[in-house]
Amino acid sequence: MGAARTVRVVLSAGAAEVRLANTDGADGLVRTVVAPRVILPRGGDPLLVDGKPYRGFVRLIPTDSGVLVINELPVEQYLRGVVPLEIGARRPDEQAAVEAQAVAARSYTYARLRTSRSRDWDVRGTTADQVYGGASAERASSDAAIAATADLVITFGGQVVEAPYSASCGGETAAADEVFRSAGAAYLARVSDRLPGGAGYYCDGAPNFRWERTVSGDSLVQGVERHLRAYVRGVPARIGALRDVRVTGTTPSGRAAAVEIQSLRGERWAVAKNDLRFVLRSAGGAIVPSTYLSLAVERRSDGSVSRLVITGRGNGHGVGLCQWGAIGRARAGQDARTILRTYYPGTELRRVD
Repeated sequence: MGAARTVRVVLSAGAAEVRLANTDGADGLVRTVVAPRVILPRGGDPLLVDGKPYRGFVRLIPTDSGVLVINELPVEQYLRGVVPLEIGARRPDEQAAVEAQAVAARSYTYARLRTSRSRDWDVRGTTADQVYGGASAERASSDAAIAATADLVITFGGQVVEAPYSASCGGETAAADEVFRSAGAAYLARVSDRLPGGAGYYCDGAPNFRWERTVSGDSLVQGVERHLRAYVRGVPARIGALRDVRVTGTTPSGRAAAVEIQSLRGERWAVAKNDLRFVLRSAGGAIVPSTYLSLAVERRSDGSVSRLVITGRGNGHGVGLCQWGAIGRARAGQDARTILRTYYPGTELRRVD
């Protein structure tokens, strides 16, 4: 396949200052960069960036907002700082789930490498791509899983796939077009996580398998005023009290396809798919765990919303690998290849050249 073997990871998109240690002649505090600089570690020890160790080397690139800090390192070393943070510390009988996570994360990385050639970086070290903690995140069990699956990626139609994954699907994964704005590939189809015989789900051990959120009417208004205009055009700066928030349709997997938000003045706004998770929250609150939800509205005497109760299942977008489902399947004796074939139907596993 000829895929690249190093990855450029954004550690900070606009740092005001960067403190470096264990470098050759570049120790200390960096506040300004007038031209791109490469910072190499001294000896075989990881480079310290703001006190955290990172393998490989670091590029500092000046931007209008500060300094772009990029860690460049081999993909397999990068995964050592990703896999344990994405799936957590796991028991020995759950190791197949860690191996499946390693392959999914590697596939995501190689797919991003294919589309990032015009940028100074390939992936961000946050949930916007994959959470990356550098050398301090590394664990023996995830290192073993990465080694056991070295260079193994998921392919569909001969191409490495961008293999999405989420914490818990809530009992059934979503097809990509149920959640994302663009249509997904055929391998991102709905998959049931129900146990054989129907007595529960592989992922029902997830902390957020079932959840409930309560948002006061005033806090909901603040959140909608702050977040809605990022997804809907023509939203005024002040929307005032809300009259209603309701689900206007469901997807084949049972998720909310869209919600309608109505102001007390009669204005209506529709928010679709995964976007609704970012709108139905308090001003500074966390996003809604998933779109696998139902809404209950309580009102004041004037008809305005006094409280919104959001009840749901699962955590994340629900497309592709269900991490807690993979853990449940590993406990049941399934190996990594079986887990990956289940959550990405029609795909094949191959090694990158």
